[in-house]
Amino acid sequence: METIDLKDALRQFTGTENWYRHPLGNMLYTDGVQYFAEAAGCYWFLDIVATELMEIQNGGEHFVFIEMDVWNGEADLRATDGNDRELWSRHIKFTDCPTGQWRFYLVDGVLLLPSEY
Repeated sequence: METIDLKDALRQFTGTENWYRHPLGNMLYTDGVQYFAEAAGCYWFLDIVATELMEIQNGGEHFVFIEMDVWNGEADLRATDGNDRELWSRHIKFTDCPTGQWRFYLVDGVLLLPSEY
């Protein structure tokens, strides 16, 4: 899927009707996140959030802002407290996720799009 088409589709998510439970932890995610993972081929992103970023949340951070910047088949992931205090980062050497800047919130064990907050 092209970046512009995916961004347009994600803007349509302003809530969720379904909750999805990730099998590798106690993380839930929304319809918008499910759509992103399917359309972008990024279920690996959900695995990382469930196994690495949920540990940060379980350590006392109730709100985590996640940024994923994708370019040239690589990705930089960064998690902050929402006020630019970096909590975690990781570089991914290969991804087929569409180029672009992708943003998510992890709030009390639920991964969602900013438009779904």
